[in-house]
Amino acid sequence: MKTFIWLAVFAIVGVSVDASGQTLPASEWRRGTTLAGFAGATSESSDTSAAAGTALAWEVTPRFTLEGRGTWMSKGSGQTDFFALLSAVVPLRPARSFVPFVSGGVGMYAATVDTASGDVPTFYLNRMTEGVPRDSFRDVMFAVGSGADLYMTPHIAIRPEVSLLVVTTSSDARPLVVYGMQLAYHFERHQMP
Repeated sequence: MKTFIWLAVFAIVGVSVDASGQTLPASEWRRGTTLAGFAGATSESSDTSAAAGTALAWEVTPRFTLEGRGTWMSKGSGQTDFFALLSAVVPLRPARSFVPFVSGGVGMYAATVDTASGDVPTFYLNRMTEGVPRDSFRDVMFAVGSGADLYMTPHIAIRPEVSLLVVTTSSDARPLVVYGMQLAYHFERHQMP
């Protein structure tokens, strides 16, 4: 309960807007909110599958963004994967129409596997209960990535990106590459040269 109260206080203080009596230079923005959709693919060894998701980001400053993302992946018959990720995104050249960035974060990876599909990674196969053909797993995940925001208008950007996910247990790790494109709507107007 104490954690929930601290998170609520942080959200209220962090999301507060400038008072109407304050004036800011016309081209300067202080913080912003972004809503995005993602379409792409995930790759592990020679296996590639479709991925789609959504993201909500809070641009704390022009040089630092917090992003929460949820992504679903189709892994074939009997298998579904999902991950929820909280990342720090650092724009390398803000206030331009082309903004490269790097990111890093931590999250949760959930997978449902079915041995009848015949394509179960050893990462899960070694942990499945004997005699149970279908099982679910929830593991901690770390991510690093990079890409660029390409502003089409002061509010709309496309974002090609690639991320390396490392799903972990106490004794094993499963690397995955996720790549694709986000279409993002920035609620606050961004300066374009």
